[in-house]
Amino acid sequence: MNITVENKLAQTSGKKIERLHKPTPEEFKRATHSYSQPVIITGKIAEWKAFFLWSIDYLNTVVGDKEIIASVSQNKVFGYDQGESSYPNIKMLFREFTDWIVQGKKGDQSYYLQQHTIDIFFPELYPDIETPDYIPKKLLAQSNLWIGTGDNITPLHWDAAQNLLCQVRGRKRVLLFEPKQTPFLYPASVHSKTPHISHLNSIDKPDFEKFPKFQKAKYTECLLEQGEMLFIPTYWWHQVYSLDQLNIAANFWWYGNFQHYLAPQGRRFLLQRPIMFWYLFKELARALWRNKIS
Repeated sequence: MNITVENKLAQTSGKKIERLHKPTPEEFKRATHSYSQPVIITGKIAEWKAFFLWSIDYLNTVVGDKEIIASVSQNKVFGYDQGESSYPNIKMLFREFTDWIVQGKKGDQSYYLQQHTIDIFFPELYPDIETPDYIPKKLLAQSNLWIGTGDNITPLHWDAAQNLLCQVRGRKRVLLFEPKQTPFLYPASVHSKTPHISHLNSIDKPDFEKFPKFQKAKYTECLLEQGEMLFIPTYWWHQVYSLDQLNIAANFWWYGNFQHYLAPQGRRFLLQRPIMFWYLFKELARALWRNKIS
């Protein structure tokens, strides 16, 4: 499946994302300019049990009878429901969800297993993955599971954490916008329930009359192959397109240091909603304390 974005919609930055084969943590830090630039890592996921085990048959055997909450979309775009802080969703058994994938997505609705914390919702699968040694373990916030089909789209947003997206099955196409592109991306109000999302109706077919500044935005594009990891720094905007019929990824979020939260997005929060910085400070302190006593 090949999903394209016309160049006239947003200009490419011309930058290419570096690919590194099994770098050391120090090499990773240098390549990312101290965790501020994206890179792709190859070779590491091939060391995971998940890379060999995670077929639909295996997953059904291990967790098939579990009830899950799948996100629902009528147009294959899996964003928040009219600015609310949750996705439209439906409960089903895991094997019902995988049956839907195998049967070729019959019906008008599309489903996506989004952002399920692996050690909480799927502890049976947790031994199949490995926390990469690029992540300071004392700063790890969450590891998540994502399962869907080709043509699912996660719309433009940023995360207030460092992010390592690990592609176990299928491929993803990712558009990345640096934090300095924020003035062209129509971010939601910092006082909204979803301040990390964009008001753009679509970056594939944008309404330039409503969003004229988006014509100045520049993006970097990459194709994340099966078995690769993509590092997405804090506050980098990204839109993600799932490719191939079965698409499985895990991601790891961890807390950056305070200089990362003083990027343009962070300063915007500091000035307009300082309570968010207090929240981040508490979460960081809680993570450090958990690891101190564990």
